[in-house]
Amino acid sequence: MRISSLIWRTIVTMRCFFYGLLLPLSFAPFHLPGFAIISLALFYYELNKPQKDSRLRILFWHGMAYGLGFFGVGASWVYVSIHIYGHFNVIIAGLITLLFIVYLSVFPALMAIFYAYLRIRPYSFISLVAFPALWTLSELLRSTVFTGFPWLLVGFGQFDSPIQSLLPIIGVYGVTFITALASTLLALCLKESQLKRIPSLGGLLFLILSPGLIHLSDDIKPQAKPIQVGIIQANLSMRDKWDEQLFWQILDDYQKQIHTLLGTELIVLPESAIPVSASYISDILRQISQEAKKAGSSILLGIPKPTESDESNYYNALMALGHGEGTYLKQHLVPFGEYIPKPFQGINRMLKLPELNLHSGTKNQALITVQNKPIATLICYELAYGNLLRQQLPSAELIVSISDDGWFGHSLAMAQHQQIAQVRSLQTARYQLMANNDGLSSIIDASGHLVDFLPPFSAGLLRGTVTPMTQLTPWVIWGDAPILFGVGLIALICLTLRLRCRIAKNEPLAV
Repeated sequence: MRISSLIWRTIVTMRCFFYGLLLPLSFAPFHLPGFAIISLALFYYELNKPQKDSRLRILFWHGMAYGLGFFGVGASWVYVSIHIYGHFNVIIAGLITLLFIVYLSVFPALMAIFYAYLRIRPYSFISLVAFPALWTLSELLRSTVFTGFPWLLVGFGQFDSPIQSLLPIIGVYGVTFITALASTLLALCLKESQLKRIPSLGGLLFLILSPGLIHLSDDIKPQAKPIQVGIIQANLSMRDKWDEQLFWQILDDYQKQIHTLLGTELIVLPESAIPVSASYISDILRQISQEAKKAGSSILLGIPKPTESDESNYYNALMALGHGEGTYLKQHLVPFGEYIPKPFQGINRMLKLPELNLHSGTKNQALITVQNKPIATLICYELAYGNLLRQQLPSAELIVSISDDGWFGHSLAMAQHQQIAQVRSLQTARYQLMANNDGLSSIIDASGHLVDFLPPFSAGLLRGTVTPMTQLTPWVIWGDAPILFGVGLIALICLTLRLRCRIAKNEPLAV
């Protein structure tokens, strides 16, 4: 009996793992948004099956298996970064990546046991809305705890579906909820008899197709003169970029490319384009700024900036030169990539790993201006944090995001990053310049469409025009608060009903 039970649990766990493998297909570079609905529908269907063993820990492992499949594929680029560019051996890199994926998988696992704890009648109305509410809350939790990992949010993967029209209205979390709600209706369609399936099928089609009738971007009319822009993509390898012997050659190459673009109103260089402290080449930067001002150009470039208190510590900065003013200091640093969290600093020293001494910038920094236009600025990973962008709006009329995805090589990260950038432009109705060291440098319009981009792993210059925008979208005004209040209220109602039921039956309130 024990053997048969073990075999059954193993089969169910493997099914959940397979369902999780389908979810990354909804994101770039695959661009198959329907797989998010299919994957979540199968997971919801599994959670509603009669369980031979209903203990919550069994359902926890089902959620873990789903997460391992999802993040094992979707976040596989972490291994590339640690092993190939972090120079850790295969075993250590694999172990660190596995621990990270296991950590991320805890969130769908917690969501699964909480859904099971509520013991909602399967496929009831409460069940149909509780599952998407709990999934959305699990994404919010994952995006917040321990500095957060707001990557691979289901809403990002719906950019290629009709549901994308809701992004400037209810944001990424709102689209996550709608997508998960569609998945519960799909599961209901599969379960119901042919006659009863008509209402749920109608609801499913309405959720998926009706947002396509919303054309919020059609009401957004440019009111300013377009700005000529240029992006420099150097395609430097990580080894060459930080090689001190190659520094002057790299600087000379960038100066030549800048001179080629002088006269363009806005020129953007990627994150840490100049890989030394701004104080070390202050004379050269002053000369570049003077030449740019004379040519009528603004230049934005990524460069380390020393802190005020200690010149051996740095900010990851974006600096304006020429007809531009201000400096942006990166606020949200990447743990282990740009700094070592305090609990791990001792281990880092014991293993004799490089000390990371980047400092985070303060909140509410003054906006950088180029050509007398205020712009929103984000550095690399910050693009995933919607509130970092929203706090710079509505004043900012343009988005500039700089990054160096060279750390992730030929993996999924670069395409996922570009998709997030497209979502942010659509959410905010702002043109965006995305400058990357090694590929997919892009010009994105206010509807999130790619105007033009440079192919990956190639050097080049990208020229085009962008239009400063001042319109407001509902998401810019309200942010994620309305949808998070809504899903929180649904979860609270479900919990209240469950507790009342337990009290009525004199059951213990604890698990």
